[in-house]
Amino acid sequence: MEPDILYEDNHLLVVNKPAGLLTQGDSSGALSLLDVVKAFIKKRDEKPGNVFIGMVHRLDRPVSGVVVLAKTSKAAGRLSEQIRNRTVTKLYVGLTCRSSREDQVMDIWREHRHFLIRPRDRTMVADQPAPDSQAGVLKLKTVLATAHHACHLIRLITGRKHQIRAQLAHLGMPLCGDKHYGSREPFHQDAIALHAVSFELFHPVKNEPLRITAPLPPRFAAYFPAKQRVTLETKLQNDDGTC
Repeated sequence: MEPDILYEDNHLLVVNKPAGLLTQGDSSGALSLLDVVKAFIKKRDEKPGNVFIGMVHRLDRPVSGVVVLAKTSKAAGRLSEQIRNRTVTKLYVGLTCRSSREDQVMDIWREHRHFLIRPRDRTMVADQPAPDSQAGVLKLKTVLATAHHACHLIRLITGRKHQIRAQLAHLGMPLCGDKHYGSREPFHQDAIALHAVSFELFHPVKNEPLRITAPLPPRFAAYFPAKQRVTLETKLQNDDGTC
């Protein structure tokens, strides 16, 4: 298996993670994106020793899209600082069932603030703070809709575990295929309908703005008629997440 490389230089490696693949290894011992990337670079560059790859953020296993990796410890530290300071812009595309509450207004960014609690392996959402809760903030814009489905651009402001999945479910529109958060709508094997479509950052060495995008998987567009698919692609290409 070879990684789908979107961008690479001496400091960064940006890949398009397929749904169903762990970003980093866990106790299951299953293959991870980090394993794939390290093995690929070791073979391609004929490196005799260990390969350094810095993991600065993650995507959930059933989520696809842009993952930014560091090839040096200096780049890893500077990227981590950008993420902590929220100077990066992370955009996602999510496909949900139509909601009578949240997707009636098209092409307008709306901010959603909740409080997130994580008992065990599930993120719970509340409208008021509670003991051990963390703030969860995202911005949402509905860009396409049919009678049964809606497609949203999502700008993640805080980066909590399962944040997008939990907040959309709380808003009454769980992501297609996300049974863990109440979806009854099938999507695709080992995948939920959430794709990290772009990541904008400052290059850790050149300090120049850099925006990397990952093409939308065809299974997203398959939910919409041909004319709407063209509209969707156009909107994704032209939207940089400015709210």
